[in-house]
Amino acid sequence: MKKVIDANFFQDPRLENYLKSDKSNAVVFIDCAGMEAHKGNTFKNLFKSLEIVSKFPEQAFVLKGTRDIAKLTLASDGFKKLVDVPQTRAFRSFCSSIQHGIQDKMSLIVPLFQQGQLASAHFDRLKKDAAIVANSIEELTKSFKKEDLKVIRKKERLTTEVKDKVIYGILRLTDLLFQDHPDIQKRPQPEQIRNSYIFRFAVSAYLLDFHWISDGGPGKVKLDKLRNDCVDMNYVAYATFFDGILTRDSKMKEIYRETCFFLKNAFQTKLGISSGSCVLPNMVLGGKRG
Repeated sequence: MKKVIDANFFQDPRLENYLKSDKSNAVVFIDCAGMEAHKGNTFKNLFKSLEIVSKFPEQAFVLKGTRDIAKLTLASDGFKKLVDVPQTRAFRSFCSSIQHGIQDKMSLIVPLFQQGQLASAHFDRLKKDAAIVANSIEELTKSFKKEDLKVIRKKERLTTEVKDKVIYGILRLTDLLFQDHPDIQKRPQPEQIRNSYIFRFAVSAYLLDFHWISDGGPGKVKLDKLRNDCVDMNYVAYATFFDGILTRDSKMKEIYRETCFFLKNAFQTKLGISSGSCVLPNMVLGGKRG
């Protein structure tokens, strides 16, 4: 089992149980987790955050940066190349230094936790992405009839019209995120999209909207909160490439399950739309319940 780990799970006792119970169980660090662990910029906080993982250095993997992965996953086998081998080796050495109390080997941590100014720039970009997500979904939410919004909030059967809007909304958001990415110059082919990081992020972000709708829609959520939710959706999107997510956040776990269910049921392999079998988790569509 390889599971993406949320920063809020670093010091959870269940983490040690997970790693201790089976040597094949591993944690996967994404760049956001590295940045969050770096918060405070003190050796003490960093060592404390990684104290549990440091006991199992061979069971930790570090992924490449999200900007690179957004490009990598457009290749047919790109998702197999997500792990950053040099950083993973360095991180394992760093874990060993934690166990021996050698704090002067902080340089071993390489780019993952040397984020300083990079962290600030990255989270600024996430705020921009959050604005794109919010604007796109707010526009779509306004297109729902009042009775449809009531059905969505109550998680009841949706009409074919609403199901089509959901599919359209995800694809539109995916397209907007591709357009905004600084390293992707042209739209990918349909067969490239399903396994792309950007598409999976768009699915999770869109499903997040159904949680926002119950609170009045994304228009009533502050941008900083939207950014934080978008950070969470990064964890969710990455987790779909692995075996799950380790987090204390119940909403994140729920959206992860919904995203996996949606990826399995809403789209065919080459992203051909299959409206008749489209099933949205926690809602009854076509006689099925997620």
